[in-house]
Amino acid sequence: MKKWFFIVGFAVGTIQLSRAGDVITQDAMHLPLTARNFINRHFEKPKISYIKIEKDWFKAKKYEVLLTDRTEIEFDSRGNWLEVDCKRKAVPATLVPGYVQAYLDEFFPEAFITQIERDKGIEVELSNDFSLKFNQKGELVDIDD
Repeated sequence: MKKWFFIVGFAVGTIQLSRAGDVITQDAMHLPLTARNFINRHFEKPKISYIKIEKDWFKAKKYEVLLTDRTEIEFDSRGNWLEVDCKRKAVPATLVPGYVQAYLDEFFPEAFITQIERDKGIEVELSNDFSLKFNQKGELVDIDD
């Protein structure tokens, strides 16, 4: 019975230590080159507030970057962007696919994109609190208000 408690305790301790592996830094050199290039290409004079590097034994590494203007950017382990959240400002137009911008120009000309997420398609949050989801073919599949 003591052996069983030891094994369970050891397993719980190991899991806790693996979660404690997150790193927080301001040094952009901790980001993959792809992520550094992305930030410099799409944001004017970017200043990094902090970078959170999430490490997990069972998942790939993930990077969360907060710029001093409060913009949040999430990258995968290779430095590919997954999400950009500019809060109340417009995301850089260079990130918006043409089909998304064409839809906005036609149906929401007064709105701009404040958040964009890339997964199995594109999801955008608009300044008027609408959320639009497009599939990989560029077709609108969902609208939330």
